Amino acid sequence: MKRILTLIVVLNLIVGIGFINCGAAETTENPSAIDESEKTNIEVVESSSLWIVVNMFTGRSSKQAVIVQETLERLGADGHGVILPYAEITVENVKRLKPAFLALSPNGIPWCKYKGKNGQDLENFFKALRIIVEDLKIPVVGICGGHQALTLAFGGKVGPIRGGEDDCFPYGQHPTEKGRHDVYVLHRDPLFLGMGKSLNLVQSHYDEVKKLPQKFVALAENKMCPYQIIRHAQRPAYGVQAHTEYYMNSRPDGGILLRNFLDIVRTHNRIVRHPDAAPKPVSHVKRQGAESSEKASW
Repeated sequence: MKRILTLIVVLNLIVGIGFINCGAAETTENPSAIDESEKTNIEVVESSSLWIVVNMFTGRSSKQAVIVQETLERLGADGHGVILPYAEITVENVKRLKPAFLALSPNGIPWCKYKGKNGQDLENFFKALRIIVEDLKIPVVGICGGHQALTLAFGGKVGPIRGGEDDCFPYGQHPTEKGRHDVYVLHRDPLFLGMGKSLNLVQSHYDEVKKLPQKFVALAENKMCPYQIIRHAQRPAYGVQAHTEYYMNSRPDGGILLRNFLDIVRTHNRIVRHPDAAPKPVSHVKRQGAESSEKASW
């Protein structure tokens, strides 16, 4: 029931304030009533701590996006999560919705196969994502294909495993990283809080990040793929090649990573996006590890 109510609120917001600009001529008949409705919808969405799973498949939703949403809910994501297609993730829409964070879902075909309208929508999403991360300072986590999408948005390269960065091979006709594999931490980061130097994660991908964007740092690697986990150098935007939405109690690393990301989101939103609500720092208390925190400041 809670998910249905959340979806109704978001759909009202989409129709009422321009997610889809339908019926614009009709909305001028009673502007005062519309303004009040818009205000109510915005207040409801903001108070719900809305967060968005961006479906990176070529459709409104997908099984993988639903699994990501359900996993984040199970791990304690605050508020309400909704799934929206990448075509609807624009700067204007995100400013209206003010999500706590975005989670970019896995996808199912090579990026070079996104053609026509799907391809143009993808390019528009990439442009918007750069602004969402750097200017709006909204936390992002990309999972598998979402990790690759984050890379592409910032000018990196993605291609088949053991292929060239500009190759376009059909899935299933080239090497893949599948099953459980260890990845090895290269740099300390809040994403790895409570974890060791190696992580055991579920993998299932034919493509990989070939070239890291300039503004990103590699956080973890393995022999198959050198860019297993990445992060924007100044923003809480992470990409994880593995399927962190799949984990077990006996092998919980994927779940721990996502739970740590949710903690990063809470801290970032409280201090950076909503500083008036954050407690004032005590000036005479020396901060521990100030130098390292500045390097990863958001």
